[in-house]
Amino acid sequence: MTFYTYKYLSNQNYSGTYLRIAGLSVLLIAAVVVLFLYYRHRSSVKYRDLAVIFLIGSLLMIGFQYQDYSFLKDSKNQSTAVVGVLREVASQNHVKASHLQSDSTTATDGMLVRDIKSGQYYRVIFNSDQSGFITEKIQVQLNRNKMNVVGES
Repeated sequence: MTFYTYKYLSNQNYSGTYLRIAGLSVLLIAAVVVLFLYYRHRSSVKYRDLAVIFLIGSLLMIGFQYQDYSFLKDSKNQSTAVVGVLREVASQNHVKASHLQSDSTTATDGMLVRDIKSGQYYRVIFNSDQSGFITEKIQVQLNRNKMNVVGES
């Protein structure tokens, strides 16, 4: 079973997006430079061809970036919801949120929350429209060798 730490869920890194934005910026700058060279030397078609290649590459990158943006936006919203659940569980049970771990990166009915200090497990049960939830203490028998923790405590 995999558990995700509070720190991991609240500080997820989306550095791949920044690399794509940097690549897109380089492609667009290269396209502008090549277009400038084409207008300066209209008799040379190689600049026009290069400009078309750079612009098509930029359009492809924009499409990929938009697709990833919508995916990352959903992913960030879901992990923010889990962080909110962990904070509320911490406040209800008088523990620090940084001591809690979740078995899910999305707020789902029946998700498990583990307190690493006391070893206590909580099951989160959402209402039908997921606007509220209750927690119940449960006893869980897990093989420590089969448990995986993602993130730092």
